[in-house]
Amino acid sequence: WLEEQELYQKFRDDYRLRGERGWIKNASHDSVLPTEAFADTYIGRRSADWISQIPDDYPWHLFVSFVGPHDPFDPPTEYADRYRNAEMPLAVESGRHEPAWVEARRLDLTAEEVTETRRQYCASTELIDHQIGMILEALDRRGMRDNTYIIFASDHGEMLGDRGQYTKSLPYEASVRVPLIAAGPGIQPGRTSDALIELIDLNPTICAIAGLVPQGQIDARSFNAILSGSKDDHRTEAVSAIRNFRMIRTHQYKLIQHYNGITELFDLVEDPHELSNVAPRHPEMVRDLMQRMSSRFSAEAGRGS
Repeated sequence: WLEEQELYQKFRDDYRLRGERGWIKNASHDSVLPTEAFADTYIGRRSADWISQIPDDYPWHLFVSFVGPHDPFDPPTEYADRYRNAEMPLAVESGRHEPAWVEARRLDLTAEEVTETRRQYCASTELIDHQIGMILEALDRRGMRDNTYIIFASDHGEMLGDRGQYTKSLPYEASVRVPLIAAGPGIQPGRTSDALIELIDLNPTICAIAGLVPQGQIDARSFNAILSGSKDDHRTEAVSAIRNFRMIRTHQYKLIQHYNGITELFDLVEDPHELSNVAPRHPEMVRDLMQRMSSRFSAEAGRGS
């Protein structure tokens, strides 16, 4: 599509330059594309067009996967200008030596460079917000808003300078805690919940909404009771794992088992920024959470076999 607009080579050359200079450091300049040709604008427009044309004589499902907000933090200038001089919260700095594999990922950015990435991130987010608004307007024009379930989520967070880190694949809150918003028939509007939910739980939840039986052999639970307001709790703990770590999180504590042997325990109530490793002071808590985490992953392995 960019080739048809005679914009592809310009876009490709810009991304090659960003890669040579550093995908994040010295690379957070505006997109070379106009707003209407930016990837997330294109995705939003195509999604709204699809809704405007879909027949209304059978149920449908649309999965809209936006690219951003994602490095290299390159929103169109129209949106970047709205945050050009905006005040941004400071990045969290742990002030301690992180596990070696985490330290190896640290980027040497100045405070101003971190602020600039945050401004660009906000601009990218606002652009996506507007695309979602356009999608909702398409539903309104079709008269489908009242009988459509809308779920907004993300696959990962963005460290965005916290602990000197960027992107994903880390066990800390900025990376693993993601938004989840749902609206539709039978869902109480304006209600918030601090229930622990894993992204895999979307599968049985959507199946239940659609009147389908749950898929077998998957480690997931429907949270429809949370959406309807009939329950406040869902899971007692949530787990996550990728490459260099596995972790378990309760409402108060998070245990991280790094694959280099280091164990971290954080009290998220007293220490929401995960700055103080209290594992040495709570050996019984460490043992308990280790057992619960091992049990969960062992159950997953057995289910997969």
